[in-house]
Amino acid sequence: MVFSYLTARFIGFPRIVFCALSASAALSLAACGSAQVASAPQRITLDARPNSIAIAQANSHIYITDDKTNSVLASTDGRTFVPFAAIPAVAGQPNALSQVAFSAKGTLLIERFGFGTSGAVFEVGADKSVSMLSGIDPARRRLGLALIGPGKLLSTWFVKEGNAPATGGVSLITYDESTHAAAEHNVLSGLAKPVGVVVQGDVVSISDQANNMILRTSLAGLLDHSHAGGLKTQVVKINGPDLLAIDTTGTLYTKCNATAVCRITPENTVTEVANDFEDARGVAIDSLHHSLYVVDRAKSASGVSGLRSVPLN
Repeated sequence: MVFSYLTARFIGFPRIVFCALSASAALSLAACGSAQVASAPQRITLDARPNSIAIAQANSHIYITDDKTNSVLASTDGRTFVPFAAIPAVAGQPNALSQVAFSAKGTLLIERFGFGTSGAVFEVGADKSVSMLSGIDPARRRLGLALIGPGKLLSTWFVKEGNAPATGGVSLITYDESTHAAAEHNVLSGLAKPVGVVVQGDVVSISDQANNMILRTSLAGLLDHSHAGGLKTQVVKINGPDLLAIDTTGTLYTKCNATAVCRITPENTVTEVANDFEDARGVAIDSLHHSLYVVDRAKSASGVSGLRSVPLN
């Protein structure tokens, strides 16, 4: 496989390198939609150390990653959460499960942060069996993932050695859905701490927490930017973004500032939609109830975490 490289420079931002793989993708944007007031509860408490969240759009079933039990918890009513699948723990290492998402066939994919030694991606099958993807780099501290097709996902990661600043990027992971054998190739480097990643049509959005920005670019260009004109990008300044969610209009939602969650429109207008969070983490759209769900994680182990729903108007 032959790689090509394109360097993009932004004033006031670090050097970003796009590492291309041959691929094809149609250019498209999701159609606009409307939102209504949700009927879901505004806040429930969680007996968990939650981090990320995913919502099945067909039935609004909710899945969250829980570092207290190193497992995925599930809810069918948005109020009561029960154990769904346990993820293998690493001896002598704190539990830290990152993004949970759905595969193309409806199973769950979960990332393990790994603290520089055991970063991993797992698939939870329909029978709740847990399989780790082989062939990906365990030294990468993994945070966000986005599915782009059967057996294909984007993974955000960073590495850190000693007191040196963290450096990170985005990789394309392709894997066999039967054997879970995987291969990983960089498509973007030069970021500091990329956390969230979402894809809608041909638009990829990546949050870089350490650089206080969201980067938008083309999926087709990210995978193969050898076409004439190079890769077009947009940078949105935002304080402390985290994991991302996107609605049908292309509007993004993520943590911002110290205690808030923000909306970022396709025109790059940033506004707060909710505040007073202790530590907002994962976000997800419930399209059936026209709501944004936000994981609010207690900062102390003895604190009380919660799940908050915000009506999308």
